[in-house]
Amino acid sequence: MKKNSDDIDSVLIKKAKNGNKGAFNILVNKYYTRVYASLFSFTKSKEDSEDLAQQTFVKVWQQLHSFRGESAFFTWVYRIAINLAKNFVASSGYKKQKVNTSIDESEIEINSFEDLESIVIHNQSLRNINNYINKMPESLKTAFTLREVEGKSYEEISIITDTPIGTVRSRIFRARESIIEYMNTEIINNE
Repeated sequence: MKKNSDDIDSVLIKKAKNGNKGAFNILVNKYYTRVYASLFSFTKSKEDSEDLAQQTFVKVWQQLHSFRGESAFFTWVYRIAINLAKNFVASSGYKKQKVNTSIDESEIEINSFEDLESIVIHNQSLRNINNYINKMPESLKTAFTLREVEGKSYEEISIITDTPIGTVRSRIFRARESIIEYMNTEIINNE
C-alpha cells in the first residue's frame, strides 16, 4: 500500500510541477490533516496551526520544482511546516498557549474532595511538565516532540531537522533525561 501511495504521489507531483493545480489540490487534500495535526502539536493553537498549514502549502507550491524525491513527499512537506512553525515561534515572540486541560463533569464522577484534589494536582503537574518542555532549547524540544508526540522514527527526524542521526538520538536522550530530572526534583518531591 505504501509503495502504491508513493507511486500515486509521484504522478501527482509530476503533474503539479507542470502546473496542474488539480493534481496539487489532491496532494493538499491528502496531507493537510497530517500537517495541521503536526503543527497543532507544536503550537497548541488551532488558529496558528491553520495559518501555518496554509502557509506551508503555499510554500510547497512555490518550491515544488525543488522537490527531488530523495525523501517521501510528506517528509519534505513536514520539514517545511516545522521550519515555518519554528520561525513563527522565534520571530513573533510567540508564547505557547497553555494546554487546555479542562475537565468535563460528564466524563469524571467526583466521589470525594481527595479525588478532586488528585485530579487538580495531576493536571497542574501536566501543565508544569508541558511548560518545562516548551522552555527547553529548541533543538531538544523539536527532537523530543517529533519522537514522543509525532511518533517519528530517528531517521525521519534526522531528515526533517537536517541533523545527523547520532545527534538526533543524543538530543532525544538529553531531553528525556532533563524531563525526568525535572519531574523528580520539581513535581514528585513537591507532592
